[in-house]
Amino acid sequence: MIDGMSKHYAYVVIDNEAGMEHLSRRTTRDVQHLFIVSDPTQRGLVAAQRIADMRKELDINIENAYLIINRLRGEMPPELKAFTDKMDVPLLGTVPADDDLSAFEFSGRPLVELGDESPVYQAVGEMMREVLK
Repeated sequence: MIDGMSKHYAYVVIDNEAGMEHLSRRTTRDVQHLFIVSDPTQRGLVAAQRIADMRKELDINIENAYLIINRLRGEMPPELKAFTDKMDVPLLGTVPADDDLSAFEFSGRPLVELGDESPVYQAVGEMMREVLK
């Protein structure tokens, strides 16, 4: 269904729940950009590495895969950087932890109201410019 629908759009973005089930179910056959998003924990990064490994085992054409670290407070710790450097997926960037974003989530306000000055908006925008250039 997604493959058929994607023929009518320049971009199709699929936001999946955490985990690997959506890949193993093969909801699509062709993926131009796979963003593997993890929090800055060892457990999250181990799961991200499993997803990176799984992409080679499935009958899915994935052109590019990237790692994104979400909700990072401050600078990336050296241990985290060392872990991501060893992973089989390049680190595209980080999304900073943002109290304003948390407030939006709890109040039900749409994230598009964050504004251009938001550190989250700027970080994601920079990563998307890099991918789409």
